[in-house]
Order: sequence, then C-alpha cells, then structure tokens
Amino acid sequence: MRKCSAVFYITLGFVSLWTPEASTGSCNCGRDSLNLLKNKCNNTEGVYDLTCYVKYKKSLVSVCEWKGDISISYMLYTQQRRCNCVNVHQKNGIWTSDDFPVFPKYNVTAHVIASSGYAQWCTYKNFREIPSKITMCGPHSKLTYRRSSGHLTVQVEWGDESRYIKNFFVEYKEFNTTIWKEQQSKNKKQCVLWNLISSLPYELRIRCNPTQECVQCPRSEIIVVPLELTDAPSIQLEIQDHIQNRFISPGQRKAVVKWEYANSEAVDYYNVTVRKVSGELSNQDSFRTEDSSLTMILSYSAYNITIRALNTAGSSPVSSIATEQMDEWRDSFGLFSVNITSNNHFSLFWNSSVSSVCYSVEWWAKGQIPTFCPFYEKHTHKEITWKTDSCWGEGRDMWPIFQPYTRYIFFLHTRPYTDTCNMKNLNNSETTYGTAQAYFTEGSPISAPGNVSIFNITQHSSVITWCPVSEEDLRGFLLGYYIYLTWDNNETSFTVDPSINKYELENLESNCAYRVQLSAFTAAGEGERSDFKHFVTNLLEFTALNSIIATVVVGIIILLLAVHLSCRLLHRAKDLLWPNIPNPENSNAVQKIEIAYELGILEPLNRQRLEESEGCDSSTVCVVVSKREKNTPILLCEDENSPFIPEQIVPPDTPTQVPTNESGSTETFPMDLNKTDSTLNTSVDEEIKTFVSKDPEKTISNTTGSDFIRTSQPAVVFMSDYTTMEIFQQVTMAGIQGPSMQTVKPALVTVHPGQDYVKQSYLS
Repeated sequence: MRKCSAVFYITLGFVSLWTPEASTGSCNCGRDSLNLLKNKCNNTEGVYDLTCYVKYKKSLVSVCEWKGDISISYMLYTQQRRCNCVNVHQKNGIWTSDDFPVFPKYNVTAHVIASSGYAQWCTYKNFREIPSKITMCGPHSKLTYRRSSGHLTVQVEWGDESRYIKNFFVEYKEFNTTIWKEQQSKNKKQCVLWNLISSLPYELRIRCNPTQECVQCPRSEIIVVPLELTDAPSIQLEIQDHIQNRFISPGQRKAVVKWEYANSEAVDYYNVTVRKVSGELSNQDSFRTEDSSLTMILSYSAYNITIRALNTAGSSPVSSIATEQMDEWRDSFGLFSVNITSNNHFSLFWNSSVSSVCYSVEWWAKGQIPTFCPFYEKHTHKEITWKTDSCWGEGRDMWPIFQPYTRYIFFLHTRPYTDTCNMKNLNNSETTYGTAQAYFTEGSPISAPGNVSIFNITQHSSVITWCPVSEEDLRGFLLGYYIYLTWDNNETSFTVDPSINKYELENLESNCAYRVQLSAFTAAGEGERSDFKHFVTNLLEFTALNSIIATVVVGIIILLLAVHLSCRLLHRAKDLLWPNIPNPENSNAVQKIEIAYELGILEPLNRQRLEESEGCDSSTVCVVVSKREKNTPILLCEDENSPFIPEQIVPPDTPTQVPTNESGSTETFPMDLNKTDSTLNTSVDEEIKTFVSKDPEKTISNTTGSDFIRTSQPAVVFMSDYTTMEIFQQVTMAGIQGPSMQTVKPALVTVHPGQDYVKQSYLS
C-alpha cells in the first residue's frame, strides 16, 4: 500500500515537472514521499544557489529563487504548517517562485525537484530556515537621480519595508572602471554624492543598511547615470512676416526656432516652452521634441521662448530668447482706434469687415508687462471696464490704472474659436488685427530736444541737428519742432515735421553771428526751449573745390604766358638765325622808281604775258598810272570802238601795259633823290594827259607796230629800310652814270608787281 502511494506521488511529481507553471494547491508532501524523492533524485546538477527570503508586504510572504536551465522543468514544494505546491517562473536564467505565506514562529522549508524528462534523471534540493533570519529589504521599488553642479542626488523609495529601513548605501564608480566607492545616506530617502566629474557618466548600485528587521539587503542592479548637461543650448530665432513670405497671412509671423548642443549624444530630448509675455496661458505651450528646430505661427504679440536639453540625469541650463511686439507694418493693419475715457475704462473701435467674434486685446505702457483681456463681441466696438470684464494685469490679480501723460500701446487680436475666446493652442491660434496708441491725458513736453549741434557752416547756410525728446518727457503725441533763429536783435522761427531731426538753415548773411533754440510741441502746447547754440557764418567760403578751381585758373594763366613768351622767343630766334629775304616790291625805294626804268628792266619778262592777257590786245590801249597818295596803280584802257573810260584797279597778278611815246620823245627824270612825291606824280599825270590827247587811231597803230626797246637807265641811289639791295643794284648799275636823259622806245610793257625781284633780275 505504501509502495503504491510512493509510486503515485512520484509519478504525479514528474507529470508536474513537465508543466512550466505548476498549480498552487494542497500537495501530499509527507515525510515518506519527500524522502523517496530525495533518495531517487540524487543528481547534483540543475539547481544552483537555492535561497528563500521573507518580504514585508501586507503580511509576511516568502519567495524562493535559484539558478537553473531553461530546458529543465522545476517543481517547488513549500512546507511550514502544511505542504503546498508553488508556481515558478524564469527570467534571465533566474527561477523565482510566487509569493507564499509565512508564519513567523515556524520554520520555512522548500523542496525543489528538477527533471529533464527522463524517468531515471532528476535533481532534488531543499532550503530550511527560521523566518526571522531570512527577512529581506530591497531592492528599492523606485529610484530617481539628478546631476547638478558636480554632485549627484539620489532619491529612493522602498515600498512596504520602508518602515524598517533607516538608511542605505550608494555604491558608485566612473563608467567602464572597476573601483567602486561607497557612501552612506543620512536617511532612507536621499543620498548626495559630491565632487563628481560633470563630463563623465557613472554607475550606481543601491542597497539598504541591514537591521534586525532587514537581515538581508541585496544590491540593486547597476544603474548607468549619464553625464551632466552643463551647457545651455545655442538658440537662434528667425522671424518672417507676410512681406517676406507670401504664404503668411497679414497679422501673423512665422517663427523658426533653431538650436544646437555641443554634446548632443548625451541628450535624450529637448523641451521648448513658448508663452506670451502678458502671461496668458494656453492648453499647449510646451513642446517636447528630439529635433533641433521648431516652427510656429505666432501673432504680433511679444513672446518668451525657452529651450533646455534633458536626459535621465537632469536638464541643462535654460536658453531663452524673446520676440518683441511687431508694429513696423502698421499701415497694413486693419482700421483700429482706442479712446481712453477714464483711468479704468476705454473704448475699442475696428472695421466692420472682420468676421471673427472672439477677440483679445493687449495693452501696456513702456516698461510694463502687458495686460490682456479676451472677449466675445459680434459688433465693431467694445467698451471695457475693469469691474465687469475678465481682464488680467500684472500678477493676474490686479488691474493697471491708466496714468496721465503716459503713452499706452494697444494690440487687437482675432481668434478662430466660437465656443470660447481663451487661447487653446499657442501655435497658429490668433491673428493680430490692428495696433493703436493712446493717452489718457496729454501734456506739453517738459524737456527740450537734446544734443543740439551745428554743422557745415558756410557763408549763407548751416545744418542743425538734435536728438528727439524722450517719450517720458514728451507726455503726448509729438506734432513737430520749433526752431528759433536770432541775429542782430532779429528773430525768426521755423516749424519742422516730427519725423526729422535735421534741418538746414539757408539764406544767412555772411560773417554774421546767429543763435539757435529748439522746442517740441504736442496738442497740449509747446515745451521747454533748448539752450542757445551760437555760430558765425563764414566770411569767405574756401573749400576744396574752390582751391581746385583756383589752381586750374592759375595753371591756365601760367600756360598762356608761357606759350606767349615761347612764341616771342621763337620769333626772335628765327629772325636771328633765319632772317627773311626782303621783297623789293614792298620797299619804298622800289615804289619810287620811275615807270621808264621798270619798263626797261622787266621788258623780257612781260612780253609773253602781254600777249596772253585777256584785257589788253591789239585793239586796246592800257596805261598804268601811279598815284603816290594811295600807293595803287591805275589802269586806263581805251577800246577802239568806245570812248576812253578809266577802269578799276588791276590786281597785282594782272599784266600792266604802259604805252611809250610814239615820237620817241624823251623825258627827263631829275637825279635829285630828295624830290618830293608830288613832283613825280605831276610828271606822270602830265605824260598821261599828253598820251590821251593824241589821236587814238595813230596811237594804237604805232603801239601795236613797235617793239619794246631796251634803254639804259639813269643811276639812282635808293634810301630805304631794306639792307639787301645788291641784286637790284647790279641790275641797274649800268644806268647809273650821270644825270643824263634816258629815252624809251614807245611800246607797251607788262609789269607784274608781285613777281619776286630775284626772279625778275634773273630773267632779264
């Protein structure tokens, strides 16, 4: 009977071994059956490091663990007051049982049977211990850590056994090193490790400090702590509006946030937070991303953008950047105006073309945090009063009272929602409709324009510059400037537009002292005048351009003088080195020679030209008359068919014919050189009269039928300014013998006064 029971239980045990998880329940693990298993399963392999421990939970429970092979089946029997079969499971080569109840006063016994599937092969191991000696605390149930400024803070949670743990140990070492260091905490929750190297990762192990209630304190698994993020990200912000990007609507702008981190491999992710400066919150204003950029569509409000890098050890320092309010494109905004009626009330007016019903208005003064007020409105105007509207100011618990002489800026935004006007999403959630400025009460400026300076002073003009009055001292909207100009008990003023801070004073008197004052004015009146600024206009304006012009003029004058002197010097040098040969024809001496001598000398040269002359032929008589008063020969011609009529002056190149006396009469030319021109002219005139008074037909026949007769001329000494008369004297030397009378055969002789006397002498 007993043998049958033993065989039955053994068979049941082996069947259970083939099941990965045995069912928990009552098992017949009597002493005889366990002894039989112990005797039959004498193999030593398959079960290693069997241990059991007691854990503190709602009640005391025990857990058994051992190392084994995943190809072997295991069966666990526990026995305290009764025997139980307990399920087991495997993880990473460690077999662990389910929790089973433990009674503190009774020993805990565990039997493990391992079988490979063969009936003749099995392994038996058991564990027996008093519960108070196998109580275990840990490992921890939760651990967090944070690195900052070279130290590591470890936070530990212990679970149900926490009330029995007083403190714990942290074992640590640098990553990939072998030497462990240990530090004990001061309490059971936190331990701080100091003087760590921020740029190195570390490895940690946690275990509790053993006590009477926590006899066993096993080490936790190794925890790798990454390096500390000590640097803030490098952040850049790019803003594009509807002018720069046509895909963006007016009233919105595209914000592209880019950042870089030096040790990016140690970063798990980045956290980007975008919030309005006014403090208005949205349902989503924080973004988690693993990328290094973020693109958003924002309104023209002011925003604060912060970025930080994070890993399991903590976060880096925050890098932040702010976007200012944008009102440069005010002309492209919608029609929007504000009227402040009291210190806690104002009115808004906008265009009726807006289709939105949800709005948000922001306003602020310089140096203040904007106040915001979302509202729902179907009309084109809104009255806002702090007592009735949900508006939030600085600190979100107070309304900023409007102050006199202070400029306030207003932004009106539209939102696409219809159910609520609160901001749901920061990205692409609103559009700026318009902007306006307003004063509760305007005043006159309390200070004058500063830094008044005078530049570019000339004879009749100067330029004045100044710095505008500050917004705080202006106390109203600037309408312009007054410029007061004073000189010699005279004063005049000019009005200047508010957009400029430079003005040119013109039409000033030269070398005159002036004084200048400036003041700004608003709708409330004129402000303070500046101090006098003195200047004196120039007496003589001498600039670089004038110096250049003067230099050019002087250079031209010097050049002209040099050319003039050079020409004179060249002319004198030419007269000295290459003197001109004088032309006797132009000499006074030649002009005083009587006609008879010229006819004899020039007869051979003029005979041929006389025949070719068009004006004098066989039927024409030509007479040359010399008039000393005009120094011009006169040609008298008589045609056979017309009466004798004196003609115009014959050109120099025209041959001149002089008739000779037909009767061969001789005329006497006195040798006295001092004889006056009038005597010569009288004799010539008388000869012409005698010649004309004769019978014309007889004269013509005698003239054409006779030849020129060469005669000897009297010797004549010529007194003239010419010095080279040698050739002429050689020609006329034969005739200079005495004061005898010379006869000339009546004939016609052609004379060319323009013929060079050298050539005439040669041809004769």
